Amino acid sequence: MRKHFVRWCMLIVLAITLFSDFGGKIWRSPDRVIQWDVIDYYGYLPAAFIYHDITLKFKDHYNGEKHFVIWAQKTATGNYVFKMTMGVSVMVSPFFFVANAVAGHLGYNTGGYSLPYRFAIVVAGLFYLMLGLLFLAKVLRRFFTETVTGIIVLSLGLGTNLFWYSTFEPGMSHVYTFFLASVFIYLTILWYQKPSVFITVLLGAVTGLLTLIRPVNVLFILFFILFQVKDVETLKNRLLLFWNTKSRLLLMVIMGFLVLLPQFVYWKTVTGHWIYYSYGKEGFFFLHPQIVNVLFSFRKGWFVYTPVMIFAVIGIYFLYKKYKSFFLPVLSLLIVYLYVVSSWWCWWYGGSLGQRELIDIYPFMALPLAAFTESILRLKKPLDYIFSVLFGASVLLGTFYNVQYYYGSIHWDSMTRAAWFNSFGRIHPSAQFKNLISTPDYNDALKGLPEKTPQKISEKETLSKIIRRIKKDKNWMNLIREKAKQRNIPVDSMLLLDARYVLEHEK
Repeated sequence: MRKHFVRWCMLIVLAITLFSDFGGKIWRSPDRVIQWDVIDYYGYLPAAFIYHDITLKFKDHYNGEKHFVIWAQKTATGNYVFKMTMGVSVMVSPFFFVANAVAGHLGYNTGGYSLPYRFAIVVAGLFYLMLGLLFLAKVLRRFFTETVTGIIVLSLGLGTNLFWYSTFEPGMSHVYTFFLASVFIYLTILWYQKPSVFITVLLGAVTGLLTLIRPVNVLFILFFILFQVKDVETLKNRLLLFWNTKSRLLLMVIMGFLVLLPQFVYWKTVTGHWIYYSYGKEGFFFLHPQIVNVLFSFRKGWFVYTPVMIFAVIGIYFLYKKYKSFFLPVLSLLIVYLYVVSSWWCWWYGGSLGQRELIDIYPFMALPLAAFTESILRLKKPLDYIFSVLFGASVLLGTFYNVQYYYGSIHWDSMTRAAWFNSFGRIHPSAQFKNLISTPDYNDALKGLPEKTPQKISEKETLSKIIRRIKKDKNWMNLIREKAKQRNIPVDSMLLLDARYVLEHEK
């Protein structure tokens, strides 16, 4: 049993994920899977391979039978540009092509948004989750026991918000980054054993894909640069190694650039610029990072909604004591990555379960988490029991958060201390829950202003506030009009329905 412990843990994650996927059957609903940010992440595929127009001008005059939902911003050239980069579309593309090949034969609309396409994205999420855990296990097995590796697989696969973004929102970027980051760590280890051309090319391609999914992921290169650096002497040796392998490093950079090239060509085609900032007024406030809120707030605190990461951070100490090859790269990446994501104007990252943007560094945090787990198993009684219970409780609580979020007892962006305590232990929200949440002021956040003290507001006032927010968003209003036309109802009625959906249901 212990010999195949990791395999059994992988099967448990697979079974529960399949049960959740086929129990929820989110692909059946036209309003799920391809929604919110996913509309932009995924839009490259139907635009390029179904409508054959990456400028998206077709959406202004299309009157055919194919159904599509496209959010995009109009540029000075008259074209439209997607807000998100195309990395997720690249990762999903094999599944998209299969769906596109069978959709018509199965009697579904071939516009790129019907049930087969939504189902394809769900399958992609499951595929990359399991493959990511597989590569992560390959890394952990090199340094830790079968038992420790299996525990980490279970903890990350089921006890964090990675589970949510692999099952109920698989079109978001996080499960794809999780997979690629796991591969990135594995290839980094192999490269320092033997920097062959093959490994170099793969490492460059994976780094390019990580950046293509979310540009901030370029920070992962810190792990590669600092791997096995333990002191000044090893740093000097590292610089010497880089000089001696400069041709390999150049090849890696070229490969990464080639992966990113389609994005540059796309921007040049639709905007006239090789590099284009598609986020408009959204940006970073590097002088005012919200690190405390990101870690501890009841709205979206990482340690609050992913408590197992408390032990991962503690585990960095055990990396220093026993696994110094990982200590500096993991610590440096955590500090820099946390600082950057905490500086984003919307530090809670819109509607989400916990700090979803930190899912991307879970493969790196798996290393100190494994070191901590190993230390627990070596403790003398009764300390081993105490820490094991605390660790297990953090994983179970993280799992329960996924259930609560599904049923709405955790709000997607408006949680408060009072709401958290009111929902603690509950699956469904209480009758008082709506009066305890507090919607953040997105307009103030966009200006870098500090968050105001939460004020209780009525449901009517909240709806009015949501409607005003929707009306300011041209893309959202275009979607409202499309849905109103499809349902043959007034735009104002559809606007109210969408506002109520935002108010009543999890994103």
